[in-house]
Amino acid sequence: MKINNIKAGKVEQYYQQLKQNQKKTTEGSKNDQIKISSQAKGILTAKAELKNRPQIRTEKVETLKARLENGNYQVDSKKIAAKMLKNIK
Repeated sequence: MKINNIKAGKVEQYYQQLKQNQKKTTEGSKNDQIKISSQAKGILTAKAELKNRPQIRTEKVETLKARLENGNYQVDSKKIAAKMLKNIK
């Protein structure tokens, strides 16, 4: 029997070749390993600890709010400008 001018023997040969290739890939993947360096482990630990900490420092926010309301908060525009220019360079 011919299917699109391909003989049945060729199809069987192709099928066997595919099976062999699949065996090789599954056998090779059993030996794969991954190692994480101590530095990477430290980074992962630090990331986990940072997730547990609050993003907003409420004590600092409350003190700044109180200083703003009382009129005690003074902004030094020269310091702000200097820091902005430092980041541009």
